[in-house]
Amino acid sequence: MYKFVENPTRMTRKELRETFDGKWVFVVEGDYDINKPLTTAIPMIVADDAWEGIEEGIYDKLDDKYRRTAYLSYLKDELNVFGFTEVLQDE
Repeated sequence: MYKFVENPTRMTRKELRETFDGKWVFVVEGDYDINKPLTTAIPMIVADDAWEGIEEGIYDKLDDKYRRTAYLSYLKDELNVFGFTEVLQDE
């Protein structure tokens, strides 16, 4: 299940992790650069699984409306592209 974040406000990376632990989050207006981690962003969609709702085109609409979109996965036991289980590290 996914939902839009009510009253989205800019959050730090630490706040995002604490608030959305165990979830997948699509963020906009991210403050990051190539080879530098995200420091702040505005969470827009929170989901139980990665890319939930993609078939409805919600992410395309956000990509068109906002700059610097990204996603953060705080899901437990998520398989990455190489087939290994992700181990979340404390910041």
